[in-house]
Amino acid sequence: MSKSSFRLVGVLHLPPLPGASNYEGRAVRDIAKAAAQDAAVLAEAGFTHIMIQDASDNPQPIRAAIPTIAALSVVGARVADAIGIPVGVVVGHNDGPAAVAIAHSIEARFVRVKVLTGVSAGPSGFIEGCSVEVAAMKRLLGSGVEVWADAFEASSVSLAGSREWAAREALAFGGAHAIIVTEEGGVHAALQSIAALRSALPPDTPLLIGGRVTLATMSAVIDGSDGVIVGSALKDSNGYDARVDPRTAAQFGRIRQQVLSARHGAAV
Repeated sequence: MSKSSFRLVGVLHLPPLPGASNYEGRAVRDIAKAAAQDAAVLAEAGFTHIMIQDASDNPQPIRAAIPTIAALSVVGARVADAIGIPVGVVVGHNDGPAAVAIAHSIEARFVRVKVLTGVSAGPSGFIEGCSVEVAAMKRLLGSGVEVWADAFEASSVSLAGSREWAAREALAFGGAHAIIVTEEGGVHAALQSIAALRSALPPDTPLLIGGRVTLATMSAVIDGSDGVIVGSALKDSNGYDARVDPRTAAQFGRIRQQVLSARHGAAV
């Protein structure tokens, strides 16, 4: 895959939404306004994709509540209208069908599904693959939304035998369009896993790093993967009301442009 297509994905970690146990009563229109502003900052900084996530809902359910799905649709529509780059959706701990429904409604380009196939064990119990439900929702809506699947979900323990098996099944059985790799050992461990997967998967499979990337590791990430998902590293604080730091966002975008231009002569 051409390095000029390297995906720099910025995640908007939304504050607790209606339907969450820790929802604090903040108006959805205010959440949507702030999210659209942060999305515009990321687009201006050079990010190629934006993803919205109900990341602050705690405890996070495997499948989202109906009010949460409604709120995410409102926020997502506002974000999509504010920028001209692809938007993605991730819902709950593993609500792939809801993510597809929201993506279809707001004309988003992709969804992230953390356990598309197989089974994981996490704080909320067993998390079962939802590829059948995702495929059914896509068919019901006539949706062509891309599905980006985690090989192993980062906050649970996969019962699959290996990451290679999980990635192959996500593609072959689950119909995934891209594979996301996150390692507890950090970026360099994720890059090692990606290198091993390249020989086991179809050669055109996009392989992205799902987190724990910093400004210091961006150069290595660009060399060894097809994209990176950045969320917490962009925040100006650790609170629910954290916003995207424009200076940090600009640095991520600048590194992408500089590295691709210098090493690959890419048009970015």
